[in-house]
Amino acid sequence: MTTAGELYGERPGLVARARNILVRPQSEWRRVASEDHAPLIGSYVMPLVVLGGVVSFAASVLYGGAFALNASLISKALSAVLYVVLAPFGVMAAAFVVKWLAPRFGAEPNGENAERLATYSATPILVAMLAAVAPPVYGGVVAAGGIYALVLLALGVEPLMPLRDPGNNVPRFTILFAAIAALWVALFAMFVSPLINSGRDALTGVVAAVAPPPAPSDIPSRSAAELAIERLSQANARSILTDPARLVEQFPDSLPGGLQRQATSQAQRGGVSRADASYRDGATSLSLSILQFDSDVDPAAVAALLAVKADGAVEDGYDRTQSIDGRFYAEEVRATSSRYIVIGRGVVMIAQGGVTMDQARAAVETIGLQRLEAMFGR
Repeated sequence: MTTAGELYGERPGLVARARNILVRPQSEWRRVASEDHAPLIGSYVMPLVVLGGVVSFAASVLYGGAFALNASLISKALSAVLYVVLAPFGVMAAAFVVKWLAPRFGAEPNGENAERLATYSATPILVAMLAAVAPPVYGGVVAAGGIYALVLLALGVEPLMPLRDPGNNVPRFTILFAAIAALWVALFAMFVSPLINSGRDALTGVVAAVAPPPAPSDIPSRSAAELAIERLSQANARSILTDPARLVEQFPDSLPGGLQRQATSQAQRGGVSRADASYRDGATSLSLSILQFDSDVDPAAVAALLAVKADGAVEDGYDRTQSIDGRFYAEEVRATSSRYIVIGRGVVMIAQGGVTMDQARAAVETIGLQRLEAMFGR
């Protein structure tokens, strides 16, 4: 009787298995199906996850400038640690979904095969994290990895968990799995991610408070807006900028108070995608801007562009800034005009013109900062 070892040889190591799954998946899935099961989280997932986390952290430090104990460095380290902790749970959740779906398509709910199918299908995503060494292509590589993971899942279903009527059920199984995964990601982003970001912001704030200060001669004069942009660009900005035309699409035709959109413009340079819109209602005018920044943005340049004023009262109004839940807010009120700036996770919104501060805030809230963060932040 011919054994699996005689057909395929010894079980391949980590690198060989990952390469074979990526390069020749169909033959490798048959080989996987013939092997005795072995726990894969510790022997396969964790080495790739740890390697991806280390590479991502090292790349962010390399491209972020000098290595120093500060809030930015701690934020980068926490992001890497969170990836190492959460990625294995993601694979285990995928295995649970595979096992749960199997009997609904006529297959046996085999937990061991579900783990193998979920684990090896995730290989493109785990390997794509290594693309952090090349920030301009990182986002595209991760997206391609997610798509290829679904392709691998479809190719591996039949060898590992044969379905009834595979011609029809394999595509349906894959599409349903993708829909459930997308729902889980959306729920995670909606309920868990804000808690994680708040905890990370709190911890980095503590570290910033207790970290040894630089020598007096080395202390730069930096605004609160610049510091906020630097921190958020390292922790939350995308590596690849969005086409500014997509930012233009976020401007509504009208704003509260009867303001109607008159014109729009767009631009992209220096690590920033920008869209502007002008609104008018009779003699009342308002300019509304959306900026998306990437991880390579120059915080000082953007801060200079925003020109946020220091806190204090002036003859005909006031200037006020504050940080809430990691976001930075600035208000500039004068007798005949107002300016409202919000620096969020990967995006900035500016409302300014001959309006009240309430009208400026309403304009920003109409578009929705959190919605923009979900679309254009990381």
